[in-house]
Amino acid sequence: MDPATNTGLPSDWAYSPSIDLETKQYILLGYAQRVQARFKEHKLYPYLADLRTRTDELLRLQQDKEMFARSMHTTLIGFDPVTGRPLREDPEQHEPLHVIDQVIDFAVPKLRHLLQRGIGLRSELVQQVRFTPVGLQPLHAREGWLLLQLGREARVYAYTIPFLVEQDDDHLHRNVFTRYVTTYTLSLTRNFEHIKSDLINEHPHLPNPATFAVETESSLPCIETLVPLAKHMVRAHVLGLAQGEV
Repeated sequence: MDPATNTGLPSDWAYSPSIDLETKQYILLGYAQRVQARFKEHKLYPYLADLRTRTDELLRLQQDKEMFARSMHTTLIGFDPVTGRPLREDPEQHEPLHVIDQVIDFAVPKLRHLLQRGIGLRSELVQQVRFTPVGLQPLHAREGWLLLQLGREARVYAYTIPFLVEQDDDHLHRNVFTRYVTTYTLSLTRNFEHIKSDLINEHPHLPNPATFAVETESSLPCIETLVPLAKHMVRAHVLGLAQGEV
């Protein structure tokens, strides 16, 4: 069996090691309960992206099975009156393959429902986050700093966007690469502008870096939610610059 992902669901769960519908339903429902629990904790990732991946995997598996079935030579029973294409008997399907169809029919609607809940939660959380430029911004914003405020602390992440993708989905925050650098304590004499000045002095290879502050009054998990949301927002901002919308 393939190892489980960090969401706890093996990538080959639908067809290995045993093909038993009740077992597969139990596995999926356990996964769904874990995802729902993480959503209640406002932890979006990796669960949100994983839901889309799981759904796409099952749909590809279904498509591959259908293509394989069509490739088998069975008895000709007639022709389609509209297209004229030959119609053949459905190939005899062994019980394990039939169970996989049942697993897909059971799992896909539940995964899609969870995915829509996660997307809705992300939309709610984005409204609770402020994303603002710090100081003068360069024309080139494909690399720079993200300053994430957590209470009285500001965590500094270096970010780079090696390439831009215009469409939007739950995986595109991965196109923004971040690296934790340091943490500052915010005060009247140590605000985001001061932090940016310090970073310029300490990292002269970025004399005028793009710098963005990410603030929220909510207690959002940093790694599972705030960092991915910051990456999502900076990617959207840089894409807007490239398209002349910002």
